[in-house]
Amino acid sequence: MSIVDDPIRDLVRTLRSPLPDIRTKSARSLGKLGWQARDALPHLAQALEDGDAAVREAAAQALGQIGPDAMPHLVRMLGHPDKYVRRNAVWALGKLGPLAESAVPDLSGALKDADPRTAAGAAQALGNIGDEAVEAIPQLTEAMRGTNVVLCRMAAKALSQIGRPALPALIAHLKHRDPFIRGEAALSLGWMGAPAISSVPTLIEALRPTRPVAWVPDPVPTAVTAPTPATPVTPAQVGPTPEETSRAYAAQALGRIGSNTAAVLTALTQAAEDANDQVRQAARAALKQLQGE
Repeated sequence: MSIVDDPIRDLVRTLRSPLPDIRTKSARSLGKLGWQARDALPHLAQALEDGDAAVREAAAQALGQIGPDAMPHLVRMLGHPDKYVRRNAVWALGKLGPLAESAVPDLSGALKDADPRTAAGAAQALGNIGDEAVEAIPQLTEAMRGTNVVLCRMAAKALSQIGRPALPALIAHLKHRDPFIRGEAALSLGWMGAPAISSVPTLIEALRPTRPVAWVPDPVPTAVTAPTPATPVTPAQVGPTPEETSRAYAAQALGRIGSNTAAVLTALTQAAEDANDQVRQAARAALKQLQGE
């Protein structure tokens, strides 16, 4: 590409237009050029401070599309006051995968971002980095215990992508008092598959019911003057509880891990007759998986 027909220079110039729409369009055009627009990096970084929100977001997206050359800018974007800039930063770092290894400490800090989508995106990015994100295990483990359910799932999945070094954290979460967290840990171990073999004894425990599951309808009033009672809610009308879902995920994980020891087969056979349909179906599917059907 010659200097004469180089579009970068013109787009950088229009990035300083007095009209926000023109600046936005210029930033988007630079992003479409990908790595070829790397010479525009300082100008796009400056556009992150634009007074117009649309321009800031377009510049953030463009920086993410340029690739590894934008890494220093992407890391700085994690601390930007505009949440849309931060969201684009975690998205872009996630796209880089292992190439973003140097950003692991900053992404670990972003797990506590006030914006839930940024925090969840940071977890997803750490997962994409994979086993090179091992130093983020404590922060991801803590993130699983928060109130952001999407972050919890993304953190659990990230731990599964990191692999064996994250096993102790996930196994510990199988014993957590919150059934949602237990379920996410089980789901994550299932994603890991065979490398999660050491979690099998704890998954068997997580599969066992911790409370009676039989359904008992409310007594019907016997007084003649009592109003007609509402139709009692039957089990078929009630969705699975977090407890039942966590048990179903434990069954699913046992099938995916692939250990067909007597203890696993016994636990799944018992669960295949469980009172809860979700647990029952998951256990039966796991048994078929283990038996190669």
